[in-house]
Amino acid sequence: FTSNTVQKIDEQKERQELLDRLIDDGYALLDVLCNSDLREKVGKSISDLELEHSLPATFALLFDETWQLAAESKHLLLQKQNKGILRSHGKMCFNFDMLAWHIDPRREQVGFSPHRDRQPDTLHALKQSFYSDGQAKYITHWIALAEANPNNNVIPKQFDPGYLEGDDPPESDDSSDATTTDDSGNKNDSSNGSSNFSDPLSRALPTKQSYQNIRALPRRAGESVIFTHRILHWGSAGNPHASKIHPRVAISFVYSDVDYEAPYLTSFSMEGDQLPPFSLRLLLVCSQLLIYYQRFDNLSTQHLRACYEYCKQHADELNETYRKKVFLEFVRAMKERRGGIENDGDDDDTGLVNVKERSRSYTGDGSYTGDGSDDEEAMLEAMLENSDQFDDDYDDAECYDSDDCGEHRSKRTKIR
Repeated sequence: FTSNTVQKIDEQKERQELLDRLIDDGYALLDVLCNSDLREKVGKSISDLELEHSLPATFALLFDETWQLAAESKHLLLQKQNKGILRSHGKMCFNFDMLAWHIDPRREQVGFSPHRDRQPDTLHALKQSFYSDGQAKYITHWIALAEANPNNNVIPKQFDPGYLEGDDPPESDDSSDATTTDDSGNKNDSSNGSSNFSDPLSRALPTKQSYQNIRALPRRAGESVIFTHRILHWGSAGNPHASKIHPRVAISFVYSDVDYEAPYLTSFSMEGDQLPPFSLRLLLVCSQLLIYYQRFDNLSTQHLRACYEYCKQHADELNETYRKKVFLEFVRAMKERRGGIENDGDDDDTGLVNVKERSRSYTGDGSYTGDGSDDEEAMLEAMLENSDQFDDDYDDAECYDSDDCGEHRSKRTKIR
């Protein structure tokens, strides 16, 4: 995306058109190509990690080329003096929320299910997640490192009532009629105790005709898309029997307002040409693996423990809110595996980070107080008490009806 790339976005008019598309539609397609050498190297590293070493694509964050590509993304989106696509508003920054994908339909892998990246708690908070000019305060830059076919989909802003209005139902009188009628005259009965807004996807797609508003976003290798935290988006399951099937290889970088969501790393910024030291790259890898642990079959309990211990050793390098999220997801992972969801054959008593030697009183920063005499279940529950503040999509919504959209799956659901 810099002067060494195949194309550049130089004209102010073109930048404004892209920003207008982002504000009006919730996303914008960037046809400018990233540096082909970097794209090929990062793409190959992701494929090698997955296919030759059975490691998640996220480990690509360890390599220089990934960070050089991130620097080019930042140059494109957030140049100084508002010469990038996004307006800086003095507070937009590189967030360090980075993810890499290698989705192969032949291995029955799928992308994220329909979701929003961020779900503010209140309507007021939702409104505050946009600047007065309509630009979102949280924006993802998704780059196709290999050709991305029409299996990537969104529902544009103008067809999504919950984009600006929120997904919580309006307060209503219990005595009111719970039956509503959609645009086609079909009656929807919500008298079973659920709200009129059964879930964001059903609200955005209330009729058969509304499904025609779904847009596929194919991208050639090197092209990209930017989208906001409120856009409903997902990666469909590819056809494993297609004649020209190949894995969907991609990487994404996030930009956010520092007051809306602070950068994940506290002691490093993406200013200048400096690359983060290896210790911080590994810290980010471990943190992201814990947050998205459900997506990875090839992460054993021992891997998760090792990630947690490394994050705990470097806890001061992580933003406080993000750090709590990381530790919370580790506890959720341990509870799931302790409950029998996965048994990797490790039966020693050092599981759950030696919880029997620690206390149930969790401080929120990875440490514990007390004499360690309480049982592990109480400690785990104590760590889970504040989980509501970390919700980033509508994972807690009820499953969709099987006749509508299929079973709802968490954004964090693991690759099968």
